[in-house]
Amino acid sequence: MNKHPTIPASEAFKLLGNHELAIIDVRSEGEFEKAHFGHTANIPILSDAHRHEVGLTYKIKGSEAAKALGHQLVSGDYKAELIDRWCETIESRPRQPALIFCWRGGLRSQLAQDWIYQNGREVIRVEGGYKALRHEALKVLENPAPFIVLSGMTGAGKTRLLHQLKCYVDIEGIAKHRGSAFGLHFGASQPQQATFENQLALSFSQASENYVLEDESPNIGRCHLPDHIYALLAKAPMVMIDTPVRLRAVEIYREYIQAPRANGAPLIEEENRFLQNMEKIRTRLGGLECDQIKSLLKKAFALDAMDEDGQEAHLDWIERLLSIYYDKRYLYSLSKKSRPTLFNGSWQDCLDFLKSLQNA
Repeated sequence: MNKHPTIPASEAFKLLGNHELAIIDVRSEGEFEKAHFGHTANIPILSDAHRHEVGLTYKIKGSEAAKALGHQLVSGDYKAELIDRWCETIESRPRQPALIFCWRGGLRSQLAQDWIYQNGREVIRVEGGYKALRHEALKVLENPAPFIVLSGMTGAGKTRLLHQLKCYVDIEGIAKHRGSAFGLHFGASQPQQATFENQLALSFSQASENYVLEDESPNIGRCHLPDHIYALLAKAPMVMIDTPVRLRAVEIYREYIQAPRANGAPLIEEENRFLQNMEKIRTRLGGLECDQIKSLLKKAFALDAMDEDGQEAHLDWIERLLSIYYDKRYLYSLSKKSRPTLFNGSWQDCLDFLKSLQNA
């Protein structure tokens, strides 16, 4: 019987955000892809293919035959390589001992823990496994500590301001999406919904007093804010950034055009991406207006292609899109929320105000 140390999921959850601690998830690749936590290392004791074989054997021959096949599959060189990888992961982090878990804290993580101990390393098994950790995450999402909402029209620099604060939760950073039809980060893919929620819960659990969230829609790309979180977001106290539309167009230009280009985004791919995204909002924008903005967009990219300075031309189509579309949608959304306003001012004044609150 496994007599090695365990830890309740409620305590283990508090450690998941500690990057000095090795945390090993021995579930299969497919299980991990569907839902996982932050920086956990996925080193499966049974691969997806192994689990399929064991599952078929269980259905046909029963549990004992399935267990025997599992031990057979995880043996010899494969087992030795697994143990080496687990031990290397444990040694790669300065804080000891590590944590390990499977789906429900059962046979897979118990075996892995046994083998790690047999090889002279220590690891603590999480009771209840991923399922119990997920339960802890959902509890946090049901009752997060009070927060402040940072609001402002599209391009006001909300995310940039957030990152100047000492305590915030970057929902868009967790979702790997900036929240609009144009918002997917260059070269990035979004997490699965459960993984997004898990990381959101971890961020909430680690936040201190007067932490700040950016104002968001219910959907951030394919990620959906939990209904309870969105309901709290709609009535939380607000700080509003007030920025002229041309300056907001500059912010958008730097973040959505200059930054991806500096990171290697080809010019033609950038243009095609923007044109495709314009089509996503054609119905809401109106066909004629959509075509006119696309014409301005193509002119700006044509200047870029000729090695001419297309910044002003880009600012023209961005400013028009903000004024005609995004500003109207933002004002309508704001009118549906009943938030007390703590402060309204320029980007710098809002930053100073929030810093003073967090340093009080």
